[in-house]
Amino acid sequence: MGSVGAAAMDDTVYVAVGNNVNKTKQLLYWTIHTFSARPICLLHVHQPYSTNSFTDRNLSAIEPSDHAIKAFQEQGSKQVHELLDQYIFILKKLKVKAKVLLIDKDDIEKGIAEAIAQHNIRWLVMGEAADKSNSGELVEQESEKAIIVREQAFLSCNIWLICKGEPTRTRVDGEHTSEVETAPQLSVLNSKTEAIQSEMINSELNPNALKYSDSGDTEETGNVSSQCSLQSKWSLSSFVRRSKLTDFLFHEDKELESLCAKEISRRKEVEEQIVRVKQQVQEMKNQQDEIMHELQMVQDRKSTLKNQLSESQCTVTELEEKIISAVDLLISFREKRDMLRIEHKNAVRKVKVLKEFREADTRLSYRVEFPAFSFIEINEATNDLDPSWKIGEGRYGSVYKGLLCNMHVAIKMLPSYGSQSQLEFQHQVEILSRVRHPNLLTPIGSCVESRSLVYEYLNNGSLESHLVRKDKTSLPWQIRVSIAANICSALIFLHCNDPCIIHGNLKPSKVLLDANFVAKLSDVGIPSLFQCSVDSAVTTTACRNKNESMAYVDPEYLVTSKLTPESDVYSFGVILLQLLTGRPLFGLVRDMKCALEKDNLKSVLDFSAGEWPLYQTKQLACLALRCCEKTWLNRPDLVSEIWSVLEPFRTTCINMPPYLASKKPHHPPPPHFLCPIVQEVMEEPYIAADGYTYEAEAIKEWLNSGHNTSPMTNLKLEHTDLVPNYVLHNAIQEWQQLI
Repeated sequence: MGSVGAAAMDDTVYVAVGNNVNKTKQLLYWTIHTFSARPICLLHVHQPYSTNSFTDRNLSAIEPSDHAIKAFQEQGSKQVHELLDQYIFILKKLKVKAKVLLIDKDDIEKGIAEAIAQHNIRWLVMGEAADKSNSGELVEQESEKAIIVREQAFLSCNIWLICKGEPTRTRVDGEHTSEVETAPQLSVLNSKTEAIQSEMINSELNPNALKYSDSGDTEETGNVSSQCSLQSKWSLSSFVRRSKLTDFLFHEDKELESLCAKEISRRKEVEEQIVRVKQQVQEMKNQQDEIMHELQMVQDRKSTLKNQLSESQCTVTELEEKIISAVDLLISFREKRDMLRIEHKNAVRKVKVLKEFREADTRLSYRVEFPAFSFIEINEATNDLDPSWKIGEGRYGSVYKGLLCNMHVAIKMLPSYGSQSQLEFQHQVEILSRVRHPNLLTPIGSCVESRSLVYEYLNNGSLESHLVRKDKTSLPWQIRVSIAANICSALIFLHCNDPCIIHGNLKPSKVLLDANFVAKLSDVGIPSLFQCSVDSAVTTTACRNKNESMAYVDPEYLVTSKLTPESDVYSFGVILLQLLTGRPLFGLVRDMKCALEKDNLKSVLDFSAGEWPLYQTKQLACLALRCCEKTWLNRPDLVSEIWSVLEPFRTTCINMPPYLASKKPHHPPPPHFLCPIVQEVMEEPYIAADGYTYEAEAIKEWLNSGHNTSPMTNLKLEHTDLVPNYVLHNAIQEWQQLI
C-alpha cells in the first residue's frame, strides 16, 4: 500500500472511496475507463472512534476506561486498513497500480476539502448519494455532501460526481455543468462498462491484452459519437465474455461475503472484549470505592490521632512546666537547707568556741579560732626558707610558697622593725582574720615566733605579672574590666568597715588572681602590725625604685603622711589606666589626657586585649583621670560614681568569649577537700592519729564501731583523739562561698 506525498502531481486522479466496497466498484470502473492514462490515488476519510462514538453504539453503560477506548480505536484502525486492502485487491485484478491517501477526520466533507487544499488535487471523482436518484432517473437537487465539497474545494479542482456508474454533476475549470450537458448516455456508459469487463476477462487470459491509451480519454467523456464508434468495434462474442465476467464477479462477491463473515466474527470478538473490559472497569470501580472508603476511614483515624497527639503535647507541656517548677522549688529548698545547715553548724561551732573561751585563757582561745603554727612548721613548709621558694618581696617583708597541712599556701615573713609584743601581735592578727570578702586574700593562720602570716595560695600570680607580658597570653579586655570591678568591690568593703580599713599599699603586685582570674587584694591591714612609722621604709623603698613605687602613692600622703580612703582611690585610678593602656607608668596620665582632648582614645588603648567598646571605655578613662587628681576633693566616690559605671560594664562581659568573667568556678573541688571515707566535701574536718583528715561524723562512727586502726593505712592508731583542722575548714568555707 503506497503513501501520498505532501503535493501530488497535477495529472493524478483522486477517487473518494467509502466503507461499502460493492457500491464503490462502479466508481472505480468508471474512473479506470475514463482516465485510463492517468495515475490513480484512492482517497478515504476515516472517522476515528472517540468516547462519544463508543457510547453512542451502546457498547458500555458506564463511562469507558482509557484502555477500552484505546482498544476500540486500534480495532477501528485495523478495519480501515483491511477495507483499503480490498480496494487494492480489486485494482490489482485489473492490473492497475494506485496510491492511497488516508485522512482521519470526523467530518467526511471537511476531510475531502482539506485533502484538496493540502495536496493540490486537480482531478477528483466521488460518488453521490443513492437516494438522490429514483428508478434510474436523476433528480435535479445535488446531495448535501457534493454541495459542501464543491463549495469548499479550490476552483482549480475538477470534480466528477458519479451515481450508479453514471456521472450526475461535473465541475471543470471552476464551472459547474449539469448532467444533461456533460453526462454520457446510459447505454453508452453501460457499453463502456461491458467493454471494461470484457477487457478484464481478456487480461486474465492474456496479461498484455488490457491497455489504456494516454490520449484523449478525458475529451471523449462527453463525446457520444466517439463512444458509439468504440461500441461498434466490439465483436459479437461479447455475450460469452460477459458471462465469464459475471462468473468472475460472482466469485469476487463470494470472497467479499467471506470477508464480511470474518469481519462479523471479528466484531463479535471485539464486542466480547468490550464486555470483558466493561466488567474489568466495573471491578476496578468497585475496588476504587472500597479503597476510597478505607482512605476515608484512615483520614478520620488520622484526624482523631492528631487531636489525641495535640492533647498529649499539651499534657506534656503542662507536665514539663510542673516538673520545672518542682525542680526550681526543690533547688531553692536545697539551697535553703544547705544555708540553714551551714548557719546551724556555724552557730554550734561558735557556741563551742565560746564555751572554750570560758575555760581557757585568751591566748589559747585565739589559737582555736585562728590556727597558730610553730616556727618548725613554717620552716618545714618553706623548705627552710629556700630562696627558690620566694615568690615576692616588698617593704613589708618577703613571701614564700609553702606546703602546710597538705595544702599549698603563701607565707608572708614580716620584717623585725616596729615589732610588737607577741600578745599584741596575735590580737591584731585575730582582728585581721575576721575581715573576710571574696576579693580579699583569705588568711589561714599565723606564727608568732617567726612573725609570719599564712594565706591561701593563688596559682595565677599577680596582676603585675600579666600586665608586663607582651606575648599572646595578654589578658582580654573583658577580664580586665572584671578585675577592676573586683578591686573596686574590695575597696568599698574595706572603707565601709567599722572601723574603716585603708589598704595604703595598693598596686598591681598586691592584686592576686585565682584560677578563674578573680582578683583578690593582699597585704590588707599589714601597716597596723607595726608600731613605728613606716615613713623611713617608704622613703628608702621609694628612693630605691622611685619611678615605680611613687607612681601609685597619693601625692597628698607624701605631704601629710596620713592615709585616707581617697589614697586608695588614687592608687586604683593608676591601676585602671594600666588596665586600659598596658603602658609603662611614666607619662601615662599625660598621654591619656591628650588622647581624650584630641578624641583619639584608640591611640592609647591596649588592643592586644581585643576590640574595646569605645563608649564604655571612654567612661572608664575619664573616671581613671579623675581618680588621679592631686587634690582628694576632686576624686570620684567609689560607690556612687566608680561602681555605678563598672558594675553594669562588668555585667555585659560575664558570658563574653574568650574568657568568662564570672566568679563561679567551673572545676570540681580539690581532692583534699573530700573525706577519704565518704568521698564528700568535709563540713567538719578532723585530724586523726594517722595524720589524715576526715569528716567528724565519719571518723567518729569508724572509731565507735570498735575499730582501732587507720581507715587509710590499716595500721593500729596510737590513740583515738581527734583534733579540728581549722586551716582546711577555712579553705573549704572560702571555696563554698565562691560556688
